[in-house]
Amino acid sequence: MEFITNIITTFSSLYIITCLLDNINETRKDLKTIKLNKEKNIAASEIIDKTNCLSNVENIYLENIDKILKELSYPKELEEIIVQFKNYIDFDNSITCINKLNDLKINHINVLNDIKKYLQNFPENEGNYTPSDNTINIYKIFDKKSVLSHEFLHMASTNKNQASGFYTNLDNIWIGDGLDEGYTELLNQRIFKVKKTSYKYNVEILKLLELFFDNPKDMEYAYFHNNIFIIYKTFLKYGTKEEFFTLLQNLDNLIETNIPIYKTVTATNTKIFLYKIIKRSKDNNKIREFQINLEKDPLIKLIKTKKQFDKNKSKQKTKK
Repeated sequence: MEFITNIITTFSSLYIITCLLDNINETRKDLKTIKLNKEKNIAASEIIDKTNCLSNVENIYLENIDKILKELSYPKELEEIIVQFKNYIDFDNSITCINKLNDLKINHINVLNDIKKYLQNFPENEGNYTPSDNTINIYKIFDKKSVLSHEFLHMASTNKNQASGFYTNLDNIWIGDGLDEGYTELLNQRIFKVKKTSYKYNVEILKLLELFFDNPKDMEYAYFHNNIFIIYKTFLKYGTKEEFFTLLQNLDNLIETNIPIYKTVTATNTKIFLYKIIKRSKDNNKIREFQINLEKDPLIKLIKTKKQFDKNKSKQKTKK
């Protein structure tokens, strides 16, 4: 037991040293990004209560969605995706999507057809959706379907003001990027059964944030109606405004920085941060669900195991 405890202690020490070394070697770009995200969210927190977030969704009569889809003209490669989307999503969450399908375009950009655009985007983007011309661009060479379905969800949740899902323009301050990307990929995995591909840490955190809702479908509604205020008001049942913007900032940092150890530590700390908040709910079911999810985190597992070893070691010394 002593040997195992020493191994865990050694690894923990190495982990801390690695963390410090990585922090010392953070790039200027990442440091600047973290600072800007902090400033942006502080500014947004000061005006959020004075701003109304309402979706601009054109109302259309959807008595027979199958008939409407049949009459639309859209790229054939979307057929399977649209069927899966229609079978999963609640009726009133599909309006934005249907309004855009008729003139949606898909571009597969590779070295052969546009080398300049490909090289500019491929290193950082597997794909993107451009609201201004209602176009999905795909840069990924393999497993294109997972990228297409992810970008399809961005399209299906983008309103006339070009706000996508939870990515919101709050009086000329754009907030919720990390929140939006994490939830988009979470839905991508759920609806289209794609493998875990991108935004790993954000997805894990968004699964926990869902537990703040009594009905997770309310979070889906907020996403497809571009209403981050629903997330904000739900969060405030147990947390504070400052804590909400700390969450947004952490989620932004996770998608905008590329330091592995920073991402791991930030994600783990954010999960523990949310757990402390949900405990205020006194809801045993929510708390238990949080605990089950937290135990899947390798770093939290390591910390928990270390504490258990220390506890057992202390008991053994007491017995002597």
